Amino acid sequence: SKFNESSIDMKKKGYLFVLMAAMCWATLGLFGNTLMSLGLIPEQVAFLRLFVGFLILTIYALIKNPTILKINKKGFIFALLVGLVCQAGFNMFYFNYVKTIGVSLSTVLVYTSPLFIALFSRIIYKEKIDNVKKVSLALCFIGAFIAVTNGRLDFKALNGFGLLLGVGSSITYSFMPIISKTALKYCDSVTLIIYGFLFGAILILPIAKPVDMINCLANPKALIFALSLGVVTAALAYIFYLKGIDTGIDLSLVGVLASVELVISSVLGWTILSEDFSFIKLFGVCLMMVSAYIATKSSSDESVQDEYETAC
Repeated sequence: SKFNESSIDMKKKGYLFVLMAAMCWATLGLFGNTLMSLGLIPEQVAFLRLFVGFLILTIYALIKNPTILKINKKGFIFALLVGLVCQAGFNMFYFNYVKTIGVSLSTVLVYTSPLFIALFSRIIYKEKIDNVKKVSLALCFIGAFIAVTNGRLDFKALNGFGLLLGVGSSITYSFMPIISKTALKYCDSVTLIIYGFLFGAILILPIAKPVDMINCLANPKALIFALSLGVVTAALAYIFYLKGIDTGIDLSLVGVLASVELVISSVLGWTILSEDFSFIKLFGVCLMMVSAYIATKSSSDESVQDEYETAC
């Protein structure tokens, strides 16, 4: 039927939006490295990402459609949750984890988020996790682990507190699609992003050393990269991400598709930053690509099966 064809097309658009968001997030390392080389600390990079994203989207809303800035009580509560948990919470867990453990291991645990998304989606929204999805999730985690660690894990670097911070960063990261799926019933996706960014930035500001940050931004190069960071990795990335979820795609697959960010950032690191990119890392990246393919293929097959059942 035309309705079912339209539904499948919408889901395809949804997956495309999520992949576009992943491409935007993949540039975070490039912008972040440049800003930190210019004297900014990680907390300041996190604050600037949210605050610039908030400013750009607010200006956009005022020009295009000021009513986007209107928000009801339920929408306000969900935006506050996004700001607290998914923005400020994730960044504080993540950057403390990087300081305690190191960048490579921190990235591995963040990319276990599809496992948490699938788990929370099952508990909260009763989404099914079939065997195909389980294989996809397993490949996603194994691929991310191999790509980032080169297949080696330094157990000496591990400690209990560090692991708790890492799991905290992964859980707060995974709550973005979980909260958004319900929140988008009460407010527009751009509205949710704008207020989420604002609340997240306000909560991060006390640990961002604002006076030092302003001094660093007196450098025109730092200012240009800070603005680019906000536009690409905040404003555009989250618009694509939430628009994708708004099409009704399966949340347990969203996490897998968004993890393609690691694939793209690995390639960027290899080609632009001249980072080590061994065949073992390449194997890990390939596993993640297979994982994303299985995820989308599984969803496509489900859509065809639903159409068949409806026709019968």
